[in-house]
Amino acid sequence: MDKKKILLVALGHLSCDVNGGALPAVLPFVRAAYGLNYQATAGLMFAYSCLSSLIQPLFGLLSDRFSRPWFIPLGVLLAGCGLAAVGWMSGYWSIFAAIVASGVGSALFHPEGARLANRVSGEHKAVGMSIFSIGGNCGFVLGPLLATAALGALGLAGTTVFAVLACTTAGGLLWHVARMQACAAGARAVAAAHDDGEDVPANDWGQFARLTVVIVARAIAFMGCNTFIPLYWVSAFGQTKATAALALTFFCVCGVISNVFGGMLSDRFGCRTIIRCVFPLIPLAALLFSQCSSLYAAWAVLPLLGFSLYAPFSAQVVLGQQYLARNIGFASGVTLGLATTLGGITAPLLGWIADTYGMVRTFETLAVIAAAGAVFAQTLRPPKRSAPQLP
Repeated sequence: MDKKKILLVALGHLSCDVNGGALPAVLPFVRAAYGLNYQATAGLMFAYSCLSSLIQPLFGLLSDRFSRPWFIPLGVLLAGCGLAAVGWMSGYWSIFAAIVASGVGSALFHPEGARLANRVSGEHKAVGMSIFSIGGNCGFVLGPLLATAALGALGLAGTTVFAVLACTTAGGLLWHVARMQACAAGARAVAAAHDDGEDVPANDWGQFARLTVVIVARAIAFMGCNTFIPLYWVSAFGQTKATAALALTFFCVCGVISNVFGGMLSDRFGCRTIIRCVFPLIPLAALLFSQCSSLYAAWAVLPLLGFSLYAPFSAQVVLGQQYLARNIGFASGVTLGLATTLGGITAPLLGWIADTYGMVRTFETLAVIAAAGAVFAQTLRPPKRSAPQLP
């Protein structure tokens, strides 16, 4: 593993995703400044989410056909400068356009960033993908803090801080990308293998489709836990909002640690093995959490819930890249973007279940969905290997 390069692309991931994390914190300032209603404000968030996730597979296909490492700094630059422009726009549709540009930048970055992370990770691809994903996680955590501090001090003009961060990071990435001769040579080798079909195994679309079902099930469970753990802390245990936020933070910290640990296990025992072994723990943990009758029991279950949801994440991305060895960018776009968005779409339905039947039923529903994903996980076959070349 080239540690310097994997840390560099992880830094780019942080700088890209800090904008997505900051946007929800920026929107209340925008709403207050322009008198927007809730529907119009939510439309801005919807635009970013759709563009940053749904079109990732399209940019992934572009990355597979015309791999360009400079997509990485360009994506970071667009994502940051697009969000920064929000504070300087004068109308709703100009703000909308700026957020669209930010979402396009995020979508452009992720497939090529994941390709590079795969390429420079050597024999430790799952650990490399874990480090890459941690960069994004840190970005989402730091985004709201940075936005609140900057806009609280400077008003809407405070969004400029995201342009400064983006330009600085993109400049450093562009400088290093220009010097990555080995990576450029690797990209040409992959492209050549793609053309002649001798070194790279054929895509296994059937297994990739099954893996996508597994990833969507995990995404639904993850989004549900992120949304309802704080609410459950308040409604079931009568805790304060601050304590509820602390519980969610603890869950996420356990998850990030588990992400790295899961990557190490995946490199040692295989991505498919870790997915098949860990996935059955998700419905078990969700069910246990739903039945916790005391606050102490709920705290005790959170590490298991975090481990089961985060540990297989990098393995999923790497296994998807192995199933679609000739379209690594497309596989990355689906596993990192599209599947996660499809998971998030179910949030309103989970909210209806909580309103109608209670929070316990919501976590039981998550357990059922995760159990279906665990069943599909057991059907995954090993990825195809390169066919030996004949003399």
